[in-house]
Amino acid sequence: MSQYVINLSDQSGRHMVVLTMSEYDLKGSAADLVLDVVGIGNPLGLVTANILSDGQLDDFKALQKLIFDHDEQGQFIREDVSFLANGKELNPDAAVSNSFVPAERDGIKYLRCDLVVVTSEAQKSPSVTAASPAEDQVEAFARIIFLHQIAIGYQIDVTKEFPELIESIADAEKHNWIDIDVQKAAYRLTPEGKRIHDSYIAEAQTLIKRFDIYGDVDVDSSGTVRFDTALGKDMRVAVFETEGVDPFRARFLIGLNDGEFDQLSNWFELYRDEKWYSNLFAAVEQAPGADDIGPAIVRCVIDAGKAELRQDS
Repeated sequence: MSQYVINLSDQSGRHMVVLTMSEYDLKGSAADLVLDVVGIGNPLGLVTANILSDGQLDDFKALQKLIFDHDEQGQFIREDVSFLANGKELNPDAAVSNSFVPAERDGIKYLRCDLVVVTSEAQKSPSVTAASPAEDQVEAFARIIFLHQIAIGYQIDVTKEFPELIESIADAEKHNWIDIDVQKAAYRLTPEGKRIHDSYIAEAQTLIKRFDIYGDVDVDSSGTVRFDTALGKDMRVAVFETEGVDPFRARFLIGLNDGEFDQLSNWFELYRDEKWYSNLFAAVEQAPGADDIGPAIVRCVIDAGKAELRQDS
């Protein structure tokens, strides 16, 4: 029986959990998944069923508070909440199995769904590049870099004290993402930690497949759109905004996937530094947004890009 993995997160990436399910668990619609599984009254039941890790209970409950509200008739999804499944709007009436895509980890094939909770505030604001990432986003990025450094082999000696890493180590231990490699006397990722890290890389690769084409866009006076001419403009930020993707998170994850942070010998001094993130995201903040280019032009570019991607696939 196939394994189904759901990476459930809020749009900022502050809270993220991994739900591991079987085909039997996913017989209903997408709405059934959200209401019956994500909205479960007692999340400990998911832990007992080996669907959710015990260390992720707090994040799961935080996501539930973001998604659901209550009245005298019971629990309901907030009006300002919607979902993206692998970057596309989730159809609540469709079979939930349609929301999964094939993936592979350590030679094992499985099916994955990156399910992102989006609130109306994020949807209403296309000009997210007007300001730097929020503090909770920086915390999320720092968490990712910490796990990534361990994943690529950085040795954090458990016999020494690292003041810069105290919070990250405590957080990762709480979520059961790291344990100790006794032979090396260093931290290593647990299977749960590897799954979380793999989900970030998978998210980055999905972003690259969907949006890399918009890095070189040429629109002539007749409105004809051409890609990869070496004469065009980078419209990725405008497209991210229009498609409901956080440009800061996209920039960060693509850099992570491309090994941009792998050679930072002093990463533990930088990974929580707001000035470092300010420099990292300067290009995002300065890039033309959807309003600068024109929503109609951006939509035309997106449609042309999707048509070309469909043809290539």
